[in-house]
Amino acid sequence: MVQSSNNGKANEGEAYDNDKLPSDEPFNSEIHIRGDSHLISHDPHLNEDGDALHRFLLEQAAFPPSFLLSCSGTHQETRTRQAQVPNGQGGTRSQTETYPVTITDFAFTINLTQCIISEPLGPPIYIAGDRSAISRGKTHLEVDEAPTKGADGKDLEMSQIQLGKQFRRKATSEEKDAVDTRAHRLELVGLPPWVHLPGEPLGTQATVDSDEARHRFQYSVHGVDQTFDDSGLQVPGENLRQWADEYCRSKKMLKEFNFHKIVYGWNLAELREEIARMIKLHWSHGGSHQPDIKFTLESDVVSVRPDNWLSRILSRRLVKFLLWVLLIYPLVIWPYKRFGSGGGGEWRVAGSAYAMAKWVHLEDSVPGETVESYSQRVPPIPSLRTLRATPKGISRLEGTREGEWFREWEGTIASFVREKRINRTPVTMPSNQPGAVLDGYRG
Repeated sequence: MVQSSNNGKANEGEAYDNDKLPSDEPFNSEIHIRGDSHLISHDPHLNEDGDALHRFLLEQAAFPPSFLLSCSGTHQETRTRQAQVPNGQGGTRSQTETYPVTITDFAFTINLTQCIISEPLGPPIYIAGDRSAISRGKTHLEVDEAPTKGADGKDLEMSQIQLGKQFRRKATSEEKDAVDTRAHRLELVGLPPWVHLPGEPLGTQATVDSDEARHRFQYSVHGVDQTFDDSGLQVPGENLRQWADEYCRSKKMLKEFNFHKIVYGWNLAELREEIARMIKLHWSHGGSHQPDIKFTLESDVVSVRPDNWLSRILSRRLVKFLLWVLLIYPLVIWPYKRFGSGGGGEWRVAGSAYAMAKWVHLEDSVPGETVESYSQRVPPIPSLRTLRATPKGISRLEGTREGEWFREWEGTIASFVREKRINRTPVTMPSNQPGAVLDGYRG
């Protein structure tokens, strides 16, 4: 599927305080949406003009990914059948044999996208931290960090470290493992990439791309695990526009800029456990089997790739598969992409983040104010449970918490399990439960 993307005016991106603001001039970009919802553009303009690429990514950030919950349960049964086997005398005889069969008891998907909070000023654009092992234009992971050791391996004095300059180097195995561990932990507990976790060095966490967004999302993260720090959102060493310029300066034939969209604000590990516990109560095989529960994102990657024949055919999954089967890709294309000076290089340095629940600063509050004093000064107010004090003042909780969503949907999920519902079309609304239409049923 190919569609045209009409980029908006610069005032749509004014919230992003980059060194170079997007131009006023709109343009159309060619977009190819693959069957796996991966959005790919080979538009030549996006590969040559950093301003155009910057505007394109800001435009795409306005569209959140699809957030889905899939639940399924299966069990094994043993069946019998009659088979013809040799009788040892040149003929055959009938014999009863058994074989296993996998029975799907239920399989359904719930669309959680409607729970993502709308951001009129745009979602925050995050940039990888300088000390984060990430793809920065090469085929291996790198970090941007001034060396702290000399050629002899000894620690340099602080006066010898060239602060303020970027030194790009290949990431160590420890740094690569740290990035994977951190990403997994953030996803499970529902934290965005810019929070600082206890014990990790500064610069590992992501930065936020504009002054406006840093102010808006400071102290905004909602989570049961309060050991994180989102008080001092860092300024990126290179902002999104500068990374776009760097990508466009590259002449590599198989380069690509990958922009990732993530969702945060829910503790998915705890929610998964609660859903599994509830399903097992209503599943006839729940006593001896575990349900399969998955949270997935779709339309969460935007890729920009060069406008040449080789890059275009490699974006086609079927063609790439055939090239693998014919050994052309592993023996010819992959070595060129991996080791050729004009071959491949990936930029995976930026993305956008979308909240399911977050704290929003109330502009009519003042620093040092308590929830109680604010509630007396500015009536009427929502429940005190949805307010909290921060160094900036008072914040209000917006969005849907995972517990609130679970309370609304647990009856529907239970009925799907009991009914042995098999439906791959995502469900968007919970079914009416007995009493749900009565005034006061939900408190």
